[in-house]
Amino acid sequence: MNTNTHALRSAPEDNFVINEATRHQYYSTMQAEACDEDMLDAALNRRQARAMMAKRSHRRLHVWLVLLSLGALAGLVWALN
Repeated sequence: MNTNTHALRSAPEDNFVINEATRHQYYSTMQAEACDEDMLDAALNRRQARAMMAKRSHRRLHVWLVLLSLGALAGLVWALN
């Protein structure tokens, strides 16, 4: 079998290739360009605000359920007497 001598040539060295040595630098650069620190802080603040609002509404639901249960219990005690 005759092999083509041009096919065995190695590719020229590419300085922009992503390999094991440059992977960390590539992803760090991409993350820095995609999302700056102010945007990240704003997103984290929004997430924290939503979590606090959910916790507050969950707490209110528990208070209303306890009050409703106490009212039903008091009505049942009054009806049985």
